[in-house]
Amino acid sequence: MVTKKGIVITAIMLGAITTASFFIWIFPQNRGSTVIVSDYGNEIESVKERHALIMDEMDSDLQSMLNNTLSPDDFTTRAQASSSQITSLISELIESNPPAEWRESYLNYDEALKKYNDYLTESIALASKIKNGISSNDLSDEMSKMASLKNDTNSFIVMSNETRP
Repeated sequence: MVTKKGIVITAIMLGAITTASFFIWIFPQNRGSTVIVSDYGNEIESVKERHALIMDEMDSDLQSMLNNTLSPDDFTTRAQASSSQITSLISELIESNPPAEWRESYLNYDEALKKYNDYLTESIALASKIKNGISSNDLSDEMSKMASLKNDTNSFIVMSNETRP
């Protein structure tokens, strides 16, 4: 048995649900995360310290792989994790939105991180080649490429330091 009162209440409830859904659709609730930085010098120093830790760890891991104390597969896993951490550091620098006086320093450090990510990609390729067998000439060529990328990374770090306010 349907009553007028039941129909009216159901219609009001459906109207309220439809209206609420419409507003949620028009005005999305997820605005993304924002990073608020007030001390840009400490922020870039924090990124720099974490980057240095990653570089030291990867240098040690690379040496272990070359000495046959770390398998190429384990090295690849660690290098991929480090690459992910570097990508997070890049995002952190970009999202901090530095003021004009810090922008050049941040951009230079961002480039340093990108070059280091290229270095990690090359090191992963090297691990694959070592796993499949590599000649000493090819190993030398790969190490030269990696050294060049590491030098580029260090150059951008120096430029970042020189362009600080």
